[in-house]
Amino acid sequence: MFVKKWPNQLLIYVSLFFLLLFTLLPNLWLVSSSLKPDKEIFHIVPHWIPETFTLDHYKWLFSSTGLNLGTLMYNSIFVSGVTALITCVFAATGGYALGRFNFPGSKVIGLFLLLSQMFQGPLIMIPWYQMASNWGVLNTKLVLILIYGTATIPIGVWLMMGFFKTLPKELEESAMIDGCNKLQVFTKIYFPLVKPGLVAVLLYSFILSWNDYQYALILTSSIDAKTIQLGIAELMDSMGKANWGGIMAAGVATTIPIILLFAFIQRQLIEGLTAGSVKG
Repeated sequence: MFVKKWPNQLLIYVSLFFLLLFTLLPNLWLVSSSLKPDKEIFHIVPHWIPETFTLDHYKWLFSSTGLNLGTLMYNSIFVSGVTALITCVFAATGGYALGRFNFPGSKVIGLFLLLSQMFQGPLIMIPWYQMASNWGVLNTKLVLILIYGTATIPIGVWLMMGFFKTLPKELEESAMIDGCNKLQVFTKIYFPLVKPGLVAVLLYSFILSWNDYQYALILTSSIDAKTIQLGIAELMDSMGKANWGGIMAAGVATTIPIILLFAFIQRQLIEGLTAGSVKG
């Protein structure tokens, strides 16, 4: 049996190896270039391992005369984190309401949650700019949280609605017989079971907010509100000689929070993505 299977397994492992290599090569080159002096980055014959290691580009990132990465990183982490938490709250409660209760218009609401994803990006730029200006929140972190929520909350509620629908109704009936009310059923019975789904929603919301550029470009301009993505873009578009070493170092620094977040919640994420795929 093993002799028959090993060619297929070998093909799978070789394919995964080349796929992983293709995915990681640009990132490895990014890290390598960020540790090189400027003259080595533009060598006619490029080399992977720096001849002289330097941290000057990373020091420049956090200096007041450089990119001021600390402030930009804080803005991005704050906006993305708050957006993800708010999305999880609405996804859990809204998904529970739509997934466990049958009321007039519930199916229509679920349909509109999906259709709302069609009205994103340039379609809502001008209206959002005008509303933010009238509300006095233009050029603040709050306006980014609000506009990111318009993209993350609908899809989060829709995903959690599917999770709640897969849970057996007998769990709720047993809890009600034991004296639990609807709120206790949600907090003590259903909520622990849908945690993997909420982790998936949290990661999705965080990454979507973290990677945004277009909304931050239109709605923010000061260092107190700009995100790291906008800072790097402005660095690349600035006049004069481009600091490619600093740009490479900024690219490395930008990926670190996402890697750390995924490392902490990868188990819950995998459980969330596979939940409901196997019926017991």
